Amino acid sequence: MKYLKKFESFPGDNFEVTVKSKGIDNLSDGSVIDSNENTIKGDIIYDNKWEKHLPETLTINYHDENYTFKKGNIMLLGDLVEITYEPVKSEWGSPGTLEFDLYFVKDDNTNKMRIDIDITYGDLMACEFSIEQPNKVNLIQHTTYHSKFDTDNTVFALEDESLKDFVDFLNKISGFKLTTYDVRFLDKHDNWKE
Repeated sequence: MKYLKKFESFPGDNFEVTVKSKGIDNLSDGSVIDSNENTIKGDIIYDNKWEKHLPETLTINYHDENYTFKKGNIMLLGDLVEITYEPVKSEWGSPGTLEFDLYFVKDDNTNKMRIDIDITYGDLMACEFSIEQPNKVNLIQHTTYHSKFDTDNTVFALEDESLKDFVDFLNKISGFKLTTYDVRFLDKHDNWKE
């Protein structure tokens, strides 16, 4: 029972933690992380300070059907930011979560930031890629047109407006200047070739 008190304040109590690695940079408005001190300030695990930077809803296209998700929890786990979206309308047989895992890595030699991004839809690893400042994209895997992993051309994509909102969010992280064209493997159009 002595450990229970630690969890009584979830979520809500403010805290301050110094990040040992230099993996996280600040958002462009400086509201979440002070990169000089590598200090994260926010709520314990659940951090609502990221919320104002995220799209309220995202719509995906999966097997030619559109599904809309609303912002859920945002969790900080060291150099990982885990962003979950929940369905606006629950439909039997469709996954109940859309999740974005962002792993922040900073190269001390070049002083450049890289974000490794995993997108999961329910249990499906829909896409895995990394971005390096300012706009270099390295695709690891995806499950849409011309995928090596899903040769059926099953489409998992962000709708055009949602893709723009996602890219706008990534560009709020200092040093990134992405366009929707840079991550076109996430759109619903057959315009990506590996």
